[in-house]
Amino acid sequence: MFIRRAQEILQSNDIVEVLYKNEPIWIERVDNKTETAYVRSLNNDKRMEVPILDLIENKNRKH
Repeated sequence: MFIRRAQEILQSNDIVEVLYKNEPIWIERVDNKTETAYVRSLNNDKRMEVPILDLIENKNRKH
């Protein structure tokens, strides 16, 4: 995923399914300088800092 899209998802009122290593996550913050996102796993509530390029938007599933 690109930084711009991660920011769009973060600011959107829509719920967009995003995956990190095939695990659904919630984007909490985007850091433009480091190109990372602070995310929370929807499976176990674990918080992580991950490379934005490793995030995948599931365009087939919008809620």
